[in-house]
Amino acid sequence: MVEKKQEDFNLDKDRLREELHNYTEDFVLEKMEEILKNKEDFDDFCTCENCLLDIASYTLNRIPAKYIASPRGSLHAKLIEFEHQVNVDIVSVVTRAIRIISKNPRHNNGENCEDNN
Repeated sequence: MVEKKQEDFNLDKDRLREELHNYTEDFVLEKMEEILKNKEDFDDFCTCENCLLDIASYTLNRIPAKYIASPRGSLHAKLIEFEHQVNVDIVSVVTRAIRIISKNPRHNNGENCEDNN
């Protein structure tokens, strides 16, 4: 086996980034949609992109990331276990984020949202 010198090694960061995925992002976005659709408390909540991104960012910064490189086999089983473990935490944090963001929306120039779905 021929060893490469470290100086000859080039890490293909772009390729690795394509293969890595933070599963927590998917799970948080699914929970956000579920909560916003089903909670009467949030009927008048702004659903513009800025507000939705703020909710997601707030939540993701408070929940452990779960990166995967492949959704197959035992990894899939671990992801299901992860879902069960963090489900309550994510629902709680998303709900808190919605309340915080609704009190302090980040709209351009401090104006009301133009894209309130």
